[in-house]
Amino acid sequence: MKDVIKTQQKPDEIKTINGQRVRVNRRKRRSNMKGYYALAMMFVALIVLFLCLTVFFRTSDIKVEGVTLYRYDQIINVGGVSTGANLMRMDTDTIEQRILDNLVYIDEVTVKKQYPSTVVISCKEAKKSADIKDGKKYYVVSDSGKILEAETDKHTKGLPIIIGFEIKSKNQGDKLESNDAFKADILEELLKCLDEQDFDKVTKIDLTSRSDIKLFYDGRIEIDMGSSVDIDYKLSYFKAVIDKSLTKDYEGVLIYNGVDSGISAIPKDKTDSSSKSESSSKTENTNTDNNSSSAVQTENGDSSNAMEAAVTEQNTDTVYNNGYS
Repeated sequence: MKDVIKTQQKPDEIKTINGQRVRVNRRKRRSNMKGYYALAMMFVALIVLFLCLTVFFRTSDIKVEGVTLYRYDQIINVGGVSTGANLMRMDTDTIEQRILDNLVYIDEVTVKKQYPSTVVISCKEAKKSADIKDGKKYYVVSDSGKILEAETDKHTKGLPIIIGFEIKSKNQGDKLESNDAFKADILEELLKCLDEQDFDKVTKIDLTSRSDIKLFYDGRIEIDMGSSVDIDYKLSYFKAVIDKSLTKDYEGVLIYNGVDSGISAIPKDKTDSSSKSESSSKTENTNTDNNSSSAVQTENGDSSNAMEAAVTEQNTDTVYNNGYS
């Protein structure tokens, strides 16, 4: 029995090419084939990409949602969207910015591609929230702090009037700015909270002092909020007191004293009597001869009595705690 000797097969192969015997390296040939396959795949990918950018994914349907103030054709024309445009080459960010820059009453817009052939433009329209009074002119603003109308001569019916706001940017479509940078943020937060809580009977907002914000409700109640801290909480507190604890015809002042001290309610008759006492005291002081020492003593006495009366009245006012009672 002969021994079988296994010999290692050489990777080379002898082939006859053009009448000549040539040694061919199999490994090298396989490597070359892989390179050819890679090039072929790359070529195919380029062809597919070219077709996608030119032939496939053509826009055939454009949908516009959430718009009532503008026509369909206004939206797509301003955005620069048209049927036949290629979805893959479409820049949605540019379309959104065009719409926001040119259509004032659009507050938010989102453009989405739905392959293979649909574009959806979703809009949120701006809502008129307040009139800022600047001299004799009014500026209509949205709750997001956007100027919707500039330099109008008449107040917009149903909107609260903002006073004490030194408006800086006065062009339609601009983001609201004030000489006091904090006031713009305060007003934006205040308007959003009023809208979210359906606090819809506020007729005027006084922002003259950031530490002493005043609201005027339904033409009969003055709301003294104090500073801009915890606006949302304060408004919900005031609203609960107005809705649940006060009569429908109540007239007077509501003062926020703090989380622990609650809200003081001062009826109109008490505020009127207090004002009359102060006015009477000022009149007496004006008519008193400053050169007389006895007159000075009378002034001081009247002033003290007026202050004591005011303190006594305030001590008898109703105070609403967190239980609104």
